[in-house]
Amino acid sequence: MEGTTMKLRDYTENRKFTDCTRLELFNALLRYVADAAKARGYNEGRKKVYYISAEFLIGKLLSNNLINLGLYGEVRDELAAEGIALSELEEFELEPSLGNGGLGRLAACFLDSLATLGLPADGLGLAYHCGLFRQSFVDRQQTEAPDHWLKWGQESWMRRTDVHYDISF
Repeated sequence: MEGTTMKLRDYTENRKFTDCTRLELFNALLRYVADAAKARGYNEGRKKVYYISAEFLIGKLLSNNLINLGLYGEVRDELAAEGIALSELEEFELEPSLGNGGLGRLAACFLDSLATLGLPADGLGLAYHCGLFRQSFVDRQQTEAPDHWLKWGQESWMRRTDVHYDISF
């Protein structure tokens, strides 16, 4: 984070990384990235874009956010100094199952472009707690099962709030 001395170590209660579980390190890294994004500030602007889509095929966010905040190399080096590869933590993140193709990918690209341009914008969509589905083949027959991409014990950018809306069909 520009102008600060915050390091990932500050998010592990100054414990050695090797004394932390991979889950603890992953969650510490998520908190570090969230605070770095907050410290960067937001473009409040006079107008704001709200992009509404039923799906956002956003991909994994951790590496993308580290790169966009200019922290990827710093975090990689801080972990490597204790013999831990950042790629181990990157693999810990599950793919958000929030879309299944073209429109979801297009929505995510629009949001990336808006962020890159520094425009005030929010993406609004549906958060599938079990994802769309996981497809497999058993005895040459297609089967589907829920894709449980939100795992207990992992902190997330998705937070449950008390706000809810009843939708009538």
